[in-house]
Amino acid sequence: MAKLDVDGISASAIADIESRYNTERDKRLNERPQGEAQFIDLTTSEKFKHLQDDPWVGPDEHTSVPVTINISNPIKYLVVGAGYSGLLFAVRLLDAGAKLEELVIVDSAGGYGGVWYWNRYPGLMCDVESYIYMPLLEETGYMPKHKYSYGPELRGQANRIADQWNLRGRTIFRQQAKQMNWDAGKNEWIVKTQFAGDKQDLDLELHVKYVLLAGGQATRPKIPDVEGFDTFKGHIFHTSRWDYGYTGGSNGEVKPELTKLKDKTVGIIGTGATAVQAIPELAKYAKQLFVVQRTPSSIDVRNQRETDPEEWKKITGKKGWWWDRNVNFAEILHRTQPQPAVNMVSDSWVVGNPSYCTAWGYDSIVTPDQVSEYVERLHVDDIPRAERVRKRVDEIVKDKETAQNLKHWYPTWCKRPCFHDDFLPAFNKANVTLVDTNGHGVDRFTEKGVVVNGVEYELDLLILGTGYKVLGGSTNMSPGFRFGITITGKDSLDMDAAYQEEISTLHGLCRAGFPNLFFAGASQASLTANQIMSMDTFAKHIGYMIMEGQRKAGTAGAIIESTQAAQDDWADQVAAVALGMSGMGGCTPNYLNLEGELDKLLSKGPEVQAKMMRGQVWGRGINHYVGVLDKWRSDGGLRGLDIKAAA
Repeated sequence: MAKLDVDGISASAIADIESRYNTERDKRLNERPQGEAQFIDLTTSEKFKHLQDDPWVGPDEHTSVPVTINISNPIKYLVVGAGYSGLLFAVRLLDAGAKLEELVIVDSAGGYGGVWYWNRYPGLMCDVESYIYMPLLEETGYMPKHKYSYGPELRGQANRIADQWNLRGRTIFRQQAKQMNWDAGKNEWIVKTQFAGDKQDLDLELHVKYVLLAGGQATRPKIPDVEGFDTFKGHIFHTSRWDYGYTGGSNGEVKPELTKLKDKTVGIIGTGATAVQAIPELAKYAKQLFVVQRTPSSIDVRNQRETDPEEWKKITGKKGWWWDRNVNFAEILHRTQPQPAVNMVSDSWVVGNPSYCTAWGYDSIVTPDQVSEYVERLHVDDIPRAERVRKRVDEIVKDKETAQNLKHWYPTWCKRPCFHDDFLPAFNKANVTLVDTNGHGVDRFTEKGVVVNGVEYELDLLILGTGYKVLGGSTNMSPGFRFGITITGKDSLDMDAAYQEEISTLHGLCRAGFPNLFFAGASQASLTANQIMSMDTFAKHIGYMIMEGQRKAGTAGAIIESTQAAQDDWADQVAAVALGMSGMGGCTPNYLNLEGELDKLLSKGPEVQAKMMRGQVWGRGINHYVGVLDKWRSDGGLRGLDIKAAA
């Protein structure tokens, strides 16, 4: 593809690198052609559902509705999700004028935090700067202890938000929303929830005026669908359900001491964003650690450090600093022109990483005749970074074969890049062995362990760092599918079926046929490397839609629904900016391209391609998307919303 020289790397050398990229991608596609079907979603698996049991709550906790919530009366606002997204949806709704006593939050977990509630593995930290990642930092006045906060502190911020906004008395834990039906006679949603535990007769039926589905991007753990998985007789758990009773240590520690592993042979499957953080801690304590890898991650410098209080004063000295810092980060990441004079975050996300923009949107118009040149430029601009990261592996890992197998051979944007200072050095320890599967994955499981490349590795403990069912998949991008809720709207319209026919929304946040239902976007909305900026954007916009809709209707019981005409227009706008994400075609299998299924869909011809372009993520990045929403609000009139006073 590349015909250009860059930074002393010849065009022929670049061509060789890209040829290697294609070879490695094709190998993985051929070895695992099943796409997403190669994984089991634990939330829908009867056979393996025990692997997603909540280890952080006792059997008798949260078995009753708080006395401060009367579910015999209709609930005005129901937020589904108590993670960072759900907390933002609740707080921004209150900011817009909702009353606390009108609000209820429901979550299947036993506490606040979402992904930070479930994940408590050793070494856990956010991979984006905590100063822009942690929500409502400016409002809570909290100073993170490190530039990249660790798990207990991230969970602590969720609890801090709940306390500051008095949300504890308005939250029902351990209830999983399973079914929603629109009652046209009463103009309300009937929401049925299922108790997330073994006790019987604790399911609920809630009558709700407005439902807000918040988050759900990384809360459905998945495991490999490989022969013999259920025959393994050793101990096993997913990283999002860490068993400290087996490993030693506790979930409240930043660096727990896993002393019970001193005589254990441990295997971990995966070298993605989770495993990269957990492996250095496992390496400290396990007698022997086998790291099973299918596709290496790119591992750049983290440069973790404590927050300097004096520097913090400078960062937070101006009102609106949190949003301004996020905007600055996104301007650089999405390549807004001109680029800002100051790089506020100045880490490996936004220094020397010019091509990652194509993963979540390039902030400029790309026309069809420019696509080839644009994609070529992405590849050429990424080569220096990729070569530097691969060279870093050689500089740190002493064993040459191990070093070679730890190098990523794909463009940076094809998998979420990783950043860590201790992952690569862990492979210099005598007790750590990389088991590279050459793109194939595990052959099979046995009673004693795993078989890779025909060799059996006997294990006492198997840890699954195999990630999550993200976005919804190629079969259905429905919010209901993503949340595991069967949603039936007006005239018995099934949400999953509607999405299979066509992705159609207003701003990615609501859909005709489903009145008074709002959701955190993916399709036709904007996502970015820092998802909290996206979620805060959604939360503010939805709060505005609801409260302004009520004012326009002259009643607090307004029925708010997007129109089909507005959705058609929005789909046209999404398609007009879609080519900014053209670089995602041809990537190695990963969750962003639905394990390679995206390319299969793209190969089905112009009609399918056009449909995909109308339904994808906003292609010009988060700041541009925010600007479009800001203009919509400033124009007034709630254009595209059909608003009626409830009978």
